[in-house]
Amino acid sequence: MKILLVNISLDAQRGGGTAERTRHLAKALAAKTENTCEIIAMAGDSWESEFNSKGIKTYITGKLGHRLPVPLVNPFRAWKAVKSADVIHIMGYWNLLSVVIGFLARLTKTPYILCPAGEFASVGAPRPIMKLFHAIVGRPLIKGAAGFIAITELERALIASVSGLRDDQIPIFANAVSEPVLAAHRSQMPLPNEPYILFMGRLAPVKGPDLLVEAYLATPAAHAYPLVLAGPDFGMQAELQSSLKDSPVADRIHFIGFLNEDQRNEAYQHALMLVIPSRSEAMSLVALEAGIVGVPLLLTNTCGFDEVQAINGGYVVDATVGGISDGLASMLAEVDDLPDKGQRLKRFIIDTYSWPVIAAGMTEYFKKLTSAGDK
Repeated sequence: MKILLVNISLDAQRGGGTAERTRHLAKALAAKTENTCEIIAMAGDSWESEFNSKGIKTYITGKLGHRLPVPLVNPFRAWKAVKSADVIHIMGYWNLLSVVIGFLARLTKTPYILCPAGEFASVGAPRPIMKLFHAIVGRPLIKGAAGFIAITELERALIASVSGLRDDQIPIFANAVSEPVLAAHRSQMPLPNEPYILFMGRLAPVKGPDLLVEAYLATPAAHAYPLVLAGPDFGMQAELQSSLKDSPVADRIHFIGFLNEDQRNEAYQHALMLVIPSRSEAMSLVALEAGIVGVPLLLTNTCGFDEVQAINGGYVVDATVGGISDGLASMLAEVDDLPDKGQRLKRFIIDTYSWPVIAAGMTEYFKKLTSAGDK
């Protein structure tokens, strides 16, 4: 089966969780001998050599603009990729590359599956540009989809409400992870030598670093441990640092920027806990990355990963300053139990979330859709 994967970015630094999911999904799908994969993205090619070694083709279109970038698509190149595919997996909704590939897929009668990756949460948002996008190009993209993929149970309900399908018509293929090989010794990364509270993600409003910083300041028990914020700046770092000017614990908060995969694993390895304060999330990949290393989690109830608390691998709290502050206090009141929480979470993730399992289920779903389209 020829599978075309579409995502806005393949940039390890700025592509976020959808870039990482596309990377691992492509490798897992291509590992099945019956499949070949190609990826189209607007920007980045961080894993070019990795993809080449797996026989995965990539087409980076380039783009014009930033807020709603226009893909500089070569129509002949894109047409060939779409036409030759048996099925197309489009990840993400609020971007013009998804729209263009969806349009070409309808012209070529190639079935495509839409995985919003949490982005349907903004459908109906008050911003005029988003209403216009949804009304003019978004609705046809949704209507023309042969199927949808949700990443969490929470997202499945949201997709059903937007698409008009029943919940049982929308399969869930969660994020997954592989257990990394951890370094035996610390590198020269700017990490505290003592245990620390860790945030890993873009410094962007949707990820909630401002909520975490405010909650940390409001939680005296947390001040015994440094707070490390790791991830690329999407326009919030200066504001966050400015808010700390008069704080007596400002020197306990460290901004260390983007980390590559090995650096992220090292940061998880020495962390006391990982906090995911997101305002909206389609099952955070960093939750799995940290969990499989044995790091307990404190995350918000908008992340679609409530199993963390159910298995006693951490806490799930409201996506508010008060909720995160209460969660920090609760975690730190049980600081001696945190390693056990991390190990329970690790065992759960190993047993439940692996890429070969996800890829096998997704391949069967693709076959079912393409077979139905042939009838």
